[in-house]
Amino acid sequence: MPKNNKIITKPARLTSLDALRGFDMFFIIGGGVFLVALLRILQLPNTFIELIEQQLTHVQWEGFNFYDLIFPLFVFLAGVSIPFAIIPSLDKGLTKSELQLKISKRTLILFLIGLSFSFFNFQENTLRIYTVLWLIAASYFIAATLTLHIKSWKTLLVLLVIVLVLYHLAIQYLPYPGKGSEITPSNNLAAWLDRILIKTNLYKQTYDPEGTIRVISSGMLCLLGSLAGRRIRFYKEACVQCTKELVAFGLIFLLGGWVWSFFFPIIKDIWSPSFILWSAGWSLLILALFYQIMHVAQQRWFGWIFVPIGVNSITIYAGQRYIDFEHTSNYFFSGVANLVNDIDSKLFILAFGLIFIKWMFLYSLQQKKIFIKV
Repeated sequence: MPKNNKIITKPARLTSLDALRGFDMFFIIGGGVFLVALLRILQLPNTFIELIEQQLTHVQWEGFNFYDLIFPLFVFLAGVSIPFAIIPSLDKGLTKSELQLKISKRTLILFLIGLSFSFFNFQENTLRIYTVLWLIAASYFIAATLTLHIKSWKTLLVLLVIVLVLYHLAIQYLPYPGKGSEITPSNNLAAWLDRILIKTNLYKQTYDPEGTIRVISSGMLCLLGSLAGRRIRFYKEACVQCTKELVAFGLIFLLGGWVWSFFFPIIKDIWSPSFILWSAGWSLLILALFYQIMHVAQQRWFGWIFVPIGVNSITIYAGQRYIDFEHTSNYFFSGVANLVNDIDSKLFILAFGLIFIKWMFLYSLQQKKIFIKV
């Protein structure tokens, strides 16, 4: 360890990971609407607000906005947590077979939760197998299995590069019926496989951005998260050196993603290799920020708003499907909103109310030490 680094004892749990996961989920539970509403009542310049609104939407096909980072960041963070679960379990004497079974069970449960969102309609034409949780589950399975069975980080990194290169070549050059001269949303290998492999309701009708072979490249993103988690765990105490390494690799992956984009564009709906590296780069930089502030600088207050969301992230993601939070929010806040005439203030109150109800639900779970995990 470098002598000049400030050493701080690392907590038993990587709370910065919980906080960052909560920050990520904040935008899933309505944070984007709340942020724009806040900017409007603060009467900031319209050009600035429009820029923020644009960043809080997905790009149509090629390119990258902030909102396109939300999903891959969660996949990356799922990977970061893997070494903190697997390595201590091995140290306690669990066999690889036992851990592989646990990994498989967690994968299956996540998949079934995602399937439940459409299954209980009991209508074949609305059943959707390829969900966000399906892709997270499959990505986790790939990354956790590789982390469990391959100890060398160099081997994992070489494997990751080989897989991304092969994925690139397959998408661009592997023939299939009706293949066009260019990659388009509905005419590419992934979209074709979405339509023929499993007959299910596709999110975008002609393809599904969470479907079929995308799990190959998204699994590599999760693996990159696992490698980052392994490096963080390598240091017995939180230190500036670890932050520097996270930043350095973040910049390297951003550069790699940018260079790769000249050969294969950054396309989220295909989880292109350039998108994987670009997302990993930003994920590493944000992780470095949270790690530095909360652990090295010991400013734990920085993440207190987000930690209750992060420690029960799957709970709130699924809970939004099962619980009518909006009805509860309107019950308590619509009356207050109706007292004001300004439309921006009205929207702000309603947006704040929805976030507040969800946050209080999660905060109460945290205070009672109820953590619903799979």
